[in-house]
Amino acid sequence: MVNWDKVKSQKELLVREMLYEDPRGVVDKYNLGGLKDIFLSNLHRFDRKNRAFWKFLLDVSDEEIARAIKENVREANGPWDY
Repeated sequence: MVNWDKVKSQKELLVREMLYEDPRGVVDKYNLGGLKDIFLSNLHRFDRKNRAFWKFLLDVSDEEIARAIKENVREANGPWDY
């Protein structure tokens, strides 16, 4: 993956791989438990399609999703109503 913005955080680069790279390569390269942790802690970054895909692939329960949303300020508060 090309690092055009010079980000060096392995966590950020992994999230980008999960979002934009071939998932088969990502799964082959990383531990599923680690991917699950990254997925749940960055849930706000995944759109509906990506979220459904990784939820299924990583065997994430609805309860785990609900807990992650509750713990994530970005997900729990949602957009503001002006």
